[in-house]
Amino acid sequence: MRTVVVTGASSFVGCHLIRAFAEAGWTVIATHSRPREGYAGIEAERLARVAVTATLRRLDLRDHTEIPRFAAETKPHLWLHHAGYATDYASPRYDTSQGDAVNVGPLAPLYAALTGKNCGVIVTGSSMEYAPSDRANREDEACTPVTPYGRSKLAESRAAESLAKRHNVPTRVARLYIPFGSLDNPGKLIPTVSEALRAGRAVDLSPCEQKRDFLSVDEVCRGYIALAGDMSRTIYDLFNLCSGHALALKSLLLAMAKVAARDPALLRFGAIPMRPGEPLVSFGDNAKAAKLLNWRPRPPEAALAELVGAAA
Repeated sequence: MRTVVVTGASSFVGCHLIRAFAEAGWTVIATHSRPREGYAGIEAERLARVAVTATLRRLDLRDHTEIPRFAAETKPHLWLHHAGYATDYASPRYDTSQGDAVNVGPLAPLYAALTGKNCGVIVTGSSMEYAPSDRANREDEACTPVTPYGRSKLAESRAAESLAKRHNVPTRVARLYIPFGSLDNPGKLIPTVSEALRAGRAVDLSPCEQKRDFLSVDEVCRGYIALAGDMSRTIYDLFNLCSGHALALKSLLLAMAKVAARDPALLRFGAIPMRPGEPLVSFGDNAKAAKLLNWRPRPPEAALAELVGAAA
C-alpha cells in the first residue's frame, strides 16, 4: 500500500484531498496542527469526516524538530504540503510572518528528511502568485503578486523548486484558482449565497462585475491524483489547476438563483462596495495540465448546479 501524508486536514480542500486519495487506494495519514478538541464548527466537521477514511495525527509544522521525526515514523511515498496560513488572505493586513512560518519554513526540514527516501512532494500554491491580468495566467509567465499572501505563496513555490533540485526530491506545485463544493467555509461567496437562496433570504452583494475562475473541488482532487502519477517525469514542475474560463460573478449567482428556483431580486447587487484593490479579472490557462497530466476538468457550471440543487 502506498502511503501519503496530507497536511491541513481541517481545511476545505484538504479534507477532500484526503477522501480522494483514500478512494484511490492510498493509505492516508492526515495531520492537524492543534489538539483535536481545539477545533469547532466546520473545521471540526471536516476532521470528523476525515477520521472515517484516514489516520489523524497532530503535527505542528512550525516545530522543525517534529517534521523529520514524523517523516521517519510514517515513511510516506508522497507528502502533500497543503497546510498553509490563509487568515485574511485577501487583505493587506495578512500576517506575513505567520505565512512564512507555516507556508515556507517547514520546507527545508521536510526536504532534508525526505532525501533519498523515494518520496515525492506536492505543494499547494495559489492563483494569487500571479499579477492581476485580463489574460489567462500561464505557468511560464513572470510572477509579480500584489498581495502579501500572494508573495508568501510565491516564496513557498520558489523554495520548493530550489529544495527539490538540491535534494533530488520529485516535486509538483498545484496553483489553485477558486475551488467550491461541500464543506466549504460558510462565509465564502458561494456558500453564503447558496444558503441565503435556500432560506429565501436576501443577501447583500457587491456589483459582482468581477470575473473569476471557479473549479469544483472534485476536479481539484482529480488534478492532485494526476500530479501524484507524474512524479517520475522530472524533478520539479508546476501546474495551474483551473477551469480555464473567466466567469462573471453576477451571471454565476443569477444562475444559482435559477437552479434554486428563487427570485433573483434576493441577490442585492451593489448593496456593498467591492474590496479596495480587488482585480476585475482573474483566470488561468490549463493547457499544460491537459497536455502533460491528461487532466481536463468539466465546466464548473455543471458542478455548481449540482451543489445548489442539493442544497435546495
